[in-house]
Amino acid sequence: MKVLSLTALTLGLVAFSAAPTAIASSKVTVDANYEISIAGWAIAKASLDFSMSGDRYEADLFMRPKGVAKIVTAVRTSVQAEGRVKGGKVLPTRYNVKADETRRPVRVNMTLRSGNVSKLNARPKLKKLDGRVPITNAHRRSIVDPLSSGLLPIRTANGRDACDRTLNIFDGWTRYDVRLYYKGTRSVSTKGYRGKAVVCGARWIPVAGHRPHKKEVRYLANNKRLEMTVIPLPAAGVAIPYSVSIGTPNGEIRIEPSKMSISGAGV
Repeated sequence: MKVLSLTALTLGLVAFSAAPTAIASSKVTVDANYEISIAGWAIAKASLDFSMSGDRYEADLFMRPKGVAKIVTAVRTSVQAEGRVKGGKVLPTRYNVKADETRRPVRVNMTLRSGNVSKLNARPKLKKLDGRVPITNAHRRSIVDPLSSGLLPIRTANGRDACDRTLNIFDGWTRYDVRLYYKGTRSVSTKGYRGKAVVCGARWIPVAGHRPHKKEVRYLANNKRLEMTVIPLPAAGVAIPYSVSIGTPNGEIRIEPSKMSISGAGV
């Protein structure tokens, strides 16, 4: 579950949430490939397909090991989410995760209604261990899933206000917040995209399903080396993640696009 928890945090920072302004009536699509590394070593690559038409969105993420990571794991993870934007909020309706391991396959099938979990099947089950903060029904309300947590609303053309928010995330096992704050701007460039981007700092806050006194949980909660760079799409009223960096005791995790294509959003 340690790897899964880190994966959930990573997906929560690099994936897709809500728009308080009207989304352009034309279809917005994002097609991106990401490279994931730790301390300069390639460990995984991911592909993302996202589309929004009217108030409805769909996102598909596929991640597989790369480089030295292929020696220790052959896990391939696919994640899907869909929902709609209404009244200034993202309202996911479906979130699915599938990761095939030799001994312990991982599955999440979650259905949501009005921001609340209405049906959930998550395997393996979270173990009942001493010190774990129990998950209650309240923790499954007014949430977004990890893949619906990164499409950020903006009201300004420069997108600075994308960082002014706290994301309330439930991944099927645990409930946590990601609090964003503005750090600055920078220029970014990759195959298929070049432009200005906004840099958000981030803090990870455990809420439930965690063991607060566990070393890894304490480290993540106190980690000030979390950062997400986002691209503003003023015509669509949103910003989308471009890259993510996460400091760890074993070196910095970096998630950066090797290719990104955006259409239908005035870019």
